[in-house]
Amino acid sequence: MNDVKDLLERALADGCGPDPALAAEPAGDVARGRRLLRRRRLIGMTGLTGGAVAVAAVLAAGVGASHGGGPGAGHPATAAIALVAYRGAQAPGYQVAEVPSGWVIQGGNAYALTLAPQGDKDTSIDSFVGKLVVMLQSRDAHGPGPGTSQPVAGRPGRFDVQGGTEILTYTDQAGAQVVIQAPTSLGWNATRLAQFAAGVQVLHNAQPGRG
Repeated sequence: MNDVKDLLERALADGCGPDPALAAEPAGDVARGRRLLRRRRLIGMTGLTGGAVAVAAVLAAGVGASHGGGPGAGHPATAAIALVAYRGAQAPGYQVAEVPSGWVIQGGNAYALTLAPQGDKDTSIDSFVGKLVVMLQSRDAHGPGPGTSQPVAGRPGRFDVQGGTEILTYTDQAGAQVVIQAPTSLGWNATRLAQFAAGVQVLHNAQPGRG
């Protein structure tokens, strides 16, 4: 009733009050005031609902984006390429037990091992873009690096995503700090990258780079 009274008083103040001829019908004024109040409340609720829907849509979009490529998942919403046993020739410096299906070892040396899709036009083993790379941590690096914890065969490791590249840094069984870079196009998460890392063997002639 207080809301109705306030609406009637504002209407009178604006000169839009009821006709004097109808002053003897307060019940009609009250009814009209209630209808006006109800209409205002409905409009207000509609606006609130619209805002809530908009906020919910934004939140849903954000959640979808984070689940698609966050550190926990570590890859966009693409099908993961399977790991398969590797039976081919190994390169000096590093050896692997598994490779992504359809991928081959392009080559390697004491500083890095490079894997790429079969038929990749970029055959340079010094070009790492879009490739799976194994190397020792740089001489200039200190600490395990950024990211979240991701053990490799029970040994400590850190997983991070930078742009379109996933990076796993871990301690191997000989105590060496190994770094593996993988393109997010593989569709791998941190666990799958750690599985690949568990099959990596760093040979005695491997050397860390600089920078």
